[in-house]
Amino acid sequence: MRTPAPARPSSEAAFSLIEVIIAVAIFAMAATILTSTFVNALLAREKAREVEQLDADIQTVRLQLLLQPSRDDAEDGGECPTLNYGTATWRAIIEPTEVIDLFKVTFTIEFPEPPEGQAASHTEELYLLRPTWSESDERSDLLEDKRQELREHRDFGF
Repeated sequence: MRTPAPARPSSEAAFSLIEVIIAVAIFAMAATILTSTFVNALLAREKAREVEQLDADIQTVRLQLLLQPSRDDAEDGGECPTLNYGTATWRAIIEPTEVIDLFKVTFTIEFPEPPEGQAASHTEELYLLRPTWSESDERSDLLEDKRQELREHRDFGF
């Protein structure tokens, strides 16, 4: 009669409980990092879309200033409906410069429903070349001043 052979340890490989717990922890950390990166990308995309919409509305209101035929109408300002943030109110402070037909314009826009985290008003300085805004006597004076400066700086033999 044969005596049974002593039991040998199994040669099959297996993971221990500690190895499984470490693998799950590493997977959880990687999933957390990927999820937070994805959420941050979505938030950045939404913020960029809001900035684009605000820029489009500012451009729309700025066009209203550029369409004004006279300086008085431009200084009176007005209202302009926008696609994203309600009816904007705008005004302009216009100052002539020493260059003929060039004006320094301080342009302010106020939005009734600004995007979250954005100011309700937007101000910018523009330099606009607008011959229709010049007054004839002011323009004549500037032209005469420039002619006089040219005569003083150049010797034409007169």
